[in-house]
Amino acid sequence: MKSFALSLGLALALGFGIAAAQGPPAQDQAKTMEAYAKAMAVTEHHRALEFFIGRWDVTSTMWAFPGTPPQTSRNAAEFTSILGGRFVMMTVKGTMMGQPFEAVQVVGYDNMQQKYTTFWIDNNSTAMFFLAGTYDAAAKAWVDKGTWSDPMGGMTPVRAVVRITGPDEYVYEWFITLPDGKEFKSLENRCVRKK
Repeated sequence: MKSFALSLGLALALGFGIAAAQGPPAQDQAKTMEAYAKAMAVTEHHRALEFFIGRWDVTSTMWAFPGTPPQTSRNAAEFTSILGGRFVMMTVKGTMMGQPFEAVQVVGYDNMQQKYTTFWIDNNSTAMFFLAGTYDAAAKAWVDKGTWSDPMGGMTPVRAVVRITGPDEYVYEWFITLPDGKEFKSLENRCVRKK
């Protein structure tokens, strides 16, 4: 009897293993393929980011702390389309607070989250920053939120606003939430397309 039970158990396990190796039923396969097709589709949200493709002159104004005088620098940025139009990648070179500055940013639209997403790295930190948000049609701006790894410790809530101000101009603003809960605008980039 034990031998029969062991044989039956092995047969069932082998049968389940073969069924799993063959994959899900055809109906489930079709649903899976449809879900993947939606996830990878290039949509109007991705096409909206094509505005940024090109080379830009950037005037950066930075405030180190609330109430302190701003520091201004000039930078150059270039956006390229990558991965079949699913993302735009920006590279930046210039100066910030009197020091050489370089950065890389990748922006896209996540069809699954239904949000715009941003990844940012620069030579002022070894941290990677991630933001996510939506397009605010009333404000005519992209509004993203995330957290910033504060060198003084902890994670600081941040908000980024990108507003197109003309056919060849846009403004990028960066806000930090202070410990008292108030927002502080620490950066403004005014960007003009190079002709």
